[in-house]
Amino acid sequence: MTKSCKICHQQFTLSDEDLKLYQKFNEEPRDICFEDAQKRRLCFRNERSLYRRKCDATGEEIISIYSPDKPYIVYKSDYWYSDKWDALDYGQDIDFSKPFFDQFKELQLKVPRLALSNMKGVNSEFCNMTCNNKNCYLIFGGDFNEDSMFGVLCMHNRNVAECDYSNYCELCYEIQDCTKCYNIDFAADCKNCHDCSYISDCIGCNNCILCTNQINKSYCIENNQLTKEEFEKKKKELLKNSEETYKKFLDLREKRVVKFAYQSSCENCAGNYLKHCKNCQNCFDCTESEDMKDIIYAINCKDCFNADLLGHGSQLIYNSISTFTAFNIKHCYLAVDSSNLEYCEGGMNCSDLFGCIGLRHKKYCILNKQYSKEEFETLKSKLITHMKETKEYGQFFPPSLSCFAYNESTAHAYFPLTKEQALEQGYKWKD
Repeated sequence: MTKSCKICHQQFTLSDEDLKLYQKFNEEPRDICFEDAQKRRLCFRNERSLYRRKCDATGEEIISIYSPDKPYIVYKSDYWYSDKWDALDYGQDIDFSKPFFDQFKELQLKVPRLALSNMKGVNSEFCNMTCNNKNCYLIFGGDFNEDSMFGVLCMHNRNVAECDYSNYCELCYEIQDCTKCYNIDFAADCKNCHDCSYISDCIGCNNCILCTNQINKSYCIENNQLTKEEFEKKKKELLKNSEETYKKFLDLREKRVVKFAYQSSCENCAGNYLKHCKNCQNCFDCTESEDMKDIIYAINCKDCFNADLLGHGSQLIYNSISTFTAFNIKHCYLAVDSSNLEYCEGGMNCSDLFGCIGLRHKKYCILNKQYSKEEFETLKSKLITHMKETKEYGQFFPPSLSCFAYNESTAHAYFPLTKEQALEQGYKWKD
């Protein structure tokens, strides 16, 4: 099936596999291409734009992903997680005379928001989109790290700094896309290496400097084999003049042999930076995941389609972003330990919600209003019918409902736009 993207007006093709996936999620094929669909979802996630502002509950100065000029109510973490308020107090009836997204916007302006999405952190107050970090500082989208700082989407690391897209590393500095490395610095795309500096695309190496495309090598400099004594002598010179050595490293990296795609222990996969994956098509930065298509970043996930930044056991996710241990989630942003959610924002430990914001430990709610199971199912079906009539159902939230400007959001990191381009495509912009 060939369709024309309603945003960029470019033609794109839906394969038979795509059509089967739409049927699996009981959805109609969408008229938006892969790139524009990603932008729409990613513009709802702000990882790294932080601001000082007041907590609207206590008046304390806090750090938040919401700038002071935003019209939303924002609570500091301790207060937001406390029992001093209840998100159900802001519930509203469904108005079948108005579009659903307009009603959702009304709810957005009423329900208090969490200043930073930083769950179960210990002494890690300045992290965002994270969980289970200890003694960490400015980690964004990374989980289960300890004694680490300055990292993006990094998992299970200890004593690392400037660590992006790297997992299970220790005592490392300035690394990118590295796995199970120890005591390395200025490294990229390396695995199972230790005691190395300025290396790229190396596997199982130790005591190497300025090397690329090496496997199981020791005491090498600039891809040349040296004796241990020769190596130690030259090592002192190179590490002493770090600026010049770094320039050499960048030049060496420009000339390295590059694989067609970074895939490790994968079966029937197409994409880049895939590790231990199976049946993943058009996927990027995915680890230990299976049966997925059109995904940017996932860890230990299964049966997901058209989604981004999925974490730790998420399953059956469609057209959503930022999930953690979630099941059967559609058209949502930030679902944690939850199941059976549609068109929700920030549900935690919830199930069977539709159009809700900021709920915790709740069930059978629509627009933050509590119903019985029977009432919920009846109203949900009626609301979906209404949304189909208004042509809202099946679409992700429009950019106008994002709490962030495009250049504050994760979308700008993956798909940079100028101010003019962003505004033309319907996104907000913050000068």
